[in-house]
Amino acid sequence: MLKYYKLQAGRVTPSERNEAQITILMNPGQNEINSLIEDCDLDEHTISSAFDTEELARLEYEDNYTAIIFKKPKSYNAEDQFTFRITSFGIFIYANKVIILSDAELPLADEKRFSRVNSLNMFVLKLLNYSAYHFSEHLRIISRVNDELEAKLVSSMENKYLLYMFGLCKSMVYYLDAISSNQNVLRKLRAGRNLVFTEAEMDLLDDIVIETSQCLRQTENLSNILSSMMDARASIVSNNLNQLMKTLTVLTISIMVPTFVVSFFSMNIQYPFKIGVEFENPYVFWVVLLLVILTTAGFILTYKKNKW
Repeated sequence: MLKYYKLQAGRVTPSERNEAQITILMNPGQNEINSLIEDCDLDEHTISSAFDTEELARLEYEDNYTAIIFKKPKSYNAEDQFTFRITSFGIFIYANKVIILSDAELPLADEKRFSRVNSLNMFVLKLLNYSAYHFSEHLRIISRVNDELEAKLVSSMENKYLLYMFGLCKSMVYYLDAISSNQNVLRKLRAGRNLVFTEAEMDLLDDIVIETSQCLRQTENLSNILSSMMDARASIVSNNLNQLMKTLTVLTISIMVPTFVVSFFSMNIQYPFKIGVEFENPYVFWVVLLLVILTTAGFILTYKKNKW
């Protein structure tokens, strides 16, 4: 899908193709890729890098454009089982235009994130800043999900919440690699080579570097917490299961004791003290009931005394 935009009054507004300063391609087909290769002098490997989830963020300087491969969080899908994944997008900066390759919609209409955009360089920096903001938002979500899973694990005897925790731990590995490589790209941009930034643009770039560094530290802390607590959480699930088995065992024994007494007096044999049914003793029922109560009470006292 092709979309065209231009900068107007500090905003990013839709435009016709012949007036466009910004071209966005989302999940381009082979015909659109061939057109890019022919019209914009892009090679197929660079284009595929923009959609490669395993590709690290990087900055490349070519003769007629500057290429930025940057990482951003992938939109969460319920099928991912609490694993938050990473995706890439490509920014190709020419003298008078910018081409963006992405696998998802970019919120260019967000006036808060894309306001006061007076140059293409500023637009590119706003886009990089949005990626850092997107990572920060996902980390907040992951932290809340972690808290909710911990609360469920306290009383859970299933492995599914533990598996969800493993998914979050795996997500942190993806996020650490992605944010770290983004940070390297931002440092190279700050050093400057082909791209010349104004003072306002350089201030924004400094803010992005700082926010990305804070995001990286937050990811490291969250990753350490998740990793260090996995054994403890697995022990909680195992302990909950042991407690259930203990409770079931106590209930089974407590039922077996009176059952044994009643079964004993149900046998077709003679009993002392003339308490058998064949003697038609009117107190047989109450004697058996008393024995049941006494044996059950004895079991309960033994259970509490030994603190089983």
